[in-house]
Amino acid sequence: MPSLLALGVLTFIIYYITNYYLALSRNIAKAKRSGIHYVVLPVYFLNRFWLIFHRLFLPVLARLPRKWTTWVDFCIPDFPFLNSVETFEKIGHDTFLTVAPGGIILNTIDPAVITQITTRRNDFPKPTKIYRSLDVYGKNVVSTEGAHWRQHRKATSPPFTEKNNHLVFSETIDQASDMLTSWLGPDGKGNVTVDRVMDDTMRLSLYVISRAGFGRKLQWPAADSKADVDTSYADPSKIQNAKDERDPGHSMSYTYAIHCLLDNIIVLFVLPPWLMERLPIAALRKAREAYVEWGNYMKEAVASKKKLLGAENTNNESMDILGQLVKGQLQSETSKDVHLTDSEILGNMFVLILAGHETAANSIHFSLLYLALNHKSQRAVQQDLDRIFQGKPPSEWDYDRDLPALFGGMVGAVLNEELRLLPPVIGIPKSTFGVSDQRLNIDGKDCIVPSDIYISLCAVAVHRHPKYWPSGKPTLPGGRPIHPVANTDNDLEEFRPERWLVDEDGEVQTLANGKKEMPGETVTSDGLAVNESADTSDKLYRPPKGAYIPFSEGYRACLGRRFAQVEVLAALAVILQNYSVELAVDEWASDEEVISMDEDARADVWQKAAAHARDLMLNGLSVIISLQMRGGHVAVRFVPRGSERFPDDADDIWKRNHPDLVVGAVKTPDYVFWNKQTRANVGAVGVA
Repeated sequence: MPSLLALGVLTFIIYYITNYYLALSRNIAKAKRSGIHYVVLPVYFLNRFWLIFHRLFLPVLARLPRKWTTWVDFCIPDFPFLNSVETFEKIGHDTFLTVAPGGIILNTIDPAVITQITTRRNDFPKPTKIYRSLDVYGKNVVSTEGAHWRQHRKATSPPFTEKNNHLVFSETIDQASDMLTSWLGPDGKGNVTVDRVMDDTMRLSLYVISRAGFGRKLQWPAADSKADVDTSYADPSKIQNAKDERDPGHSMSYTYAIHCLLDNIIVLFVLPPWLMERLPIAALRKAREAYVEWGNYMKEAVASKKKLLGAENTNNESMDILGQLVKGQLQSETSKDVHLTDSEILGNMFVLILAGHETAANSIHFSLLYLALNHKSQRAVQQDLDRIFQGKPPSEWDYDRDLPALFGGMVGAVLNEELRLLPPVIGIPKSTFGVSDQRLNIDGKDCIVPSDIYISLCAVAVHRHPKYWPSGKPTLPGGRPIHPVANTDNDLEEFRPERWLVDEDGEVQTLANGKKEMPGETVTSDGLAVNESADTSDKLYRPPKGAYIPFSEGYRACLGRRFAQVEVLAALAVILQNYSVELAVDEWASDEEVISMDEDARADVWQKAAAHARDLMLNGLSVIISLQMRGGHVAVRFVPRGSERFPDDADDIWKRNHPDLVVGAVKTPDYVFWNKQTRANVGAVGVA
């Protein structure tokens, strides 16, 4: 018996090695025929076993000679985010293939290549199999391709109108005003530390989407409230109080259900609802209950919209997105068009609330943190808000008059710069799955992209490519670069919204390549409305096409782009018109101690908080659904303008007082072991 077992094991090993070698040989042959530079790896990046367990192997690999482990550079999830453009510069190519036994991946930070891929939807389809987990309520515009995707795109495009954006603008002003009030404390002086800004920006974005997407008005909870309050859109006269006062037939309120659903979304992606109900774990059962309850609320909402629109002969132009989806469904039932089913409407609304609320919430959160670290940029924003609104309160703001000014001014520059550094999706997925080999022009050379390969458009790295962006020297005290290995001789790893501004003659300041892009336009192609206008205002710097892709490009660009932009711009304007965001220093000094400090001492204590914040902005971010700060949090305060506690030139003061030190310590995560030696050579010294 032992001999048979040994023979079986030996046979399996031989079989595995043979298959491994043959698969690798086939893929290398494909790569050679492509004409694209390639790197051979022992592990396929998308191998499920590697994705789940790679962190367990890294400590072992870290002990091996560096020359044996260079392949790990390309196999760590999100390597373009960790290393920025450095990996591409080491290879010497902006587009290259990684070849492993399990498959081939094309990585690119070349705007010309990105544009070719995004404009050829049929040739480079979305790898929908990686989005199957999003079908928890039904198929949707994200998880489909081909004819099914066209059906979803035709149905979901019309609701994203300027009329709906007006609603987004007004609702954001209302919710952001309430959020700001909750941050200022009972006396409104801003002497309250906000430990987790992200929690509130998530709430804000969720409430805005609930109103503009579903027609459901949610009220910001009072400081002493233990439960949210929401007003039922089905019956405006009915008020329900979150957990304790539920709609008849429901075990959770709408607000509580959606919060619980989003808090447990990863569990829902991994485990089917029927299994969650049967497992003896209370948290899983609660997540399953939230899944069912929110689905029931949405089903009731769809039925309510149908009844309303049917009674009015479907001529009512409902402003919320759900109403317009239902209206489109009713209209298509009387035509030859294929209409969305109720489950597909739910599927699309779920994707909207999942992806949409995180995108906007992250942008508001990160923008505030960047401005807290960059006082001069924050003052420029506030001066621009003074110019735009002339002291008018948010209740008097006008979408048509004020939104273009926000988009084309410093607030728009802040949003653009935040999305340049921290785009929602750091690697936009494409593929040649299910299609034949595709020709692609790379650096003037006609190449062949093999069929059945995964493609990553590395947004976060192309956004930092020195060839396509205005840049200057590093600005931190001591000439210290933000990133320890990439762009160490420029400021492209830094938050500098001023790079988006143009001079008085309309020319872009410090252009990288001397070229300018003409404004895009909205076109209709192949029966589909495709917005080909630029992601930025024509009053700001216009990067080359394909170099700035926070919302992707082409047919599959984000439908909610304008929705998110309006929300972020309005929220930042409400917060910063009369208040400043500053880093909280509670960990290093009390309020009484700060009051007694001179300017030099305040600069010193501020620098300690800044070092902590910069470290988290570099090393504390990771991706689950979107890029978020998961390694800690940055506490802040919101104080009346003119009452700021720390000098605007705190960095300069600290540099003057500590000429022999370099600002900010870089703590390298354990999983970035292959860069430890390189990063150590930077010579960073922590703040004393």
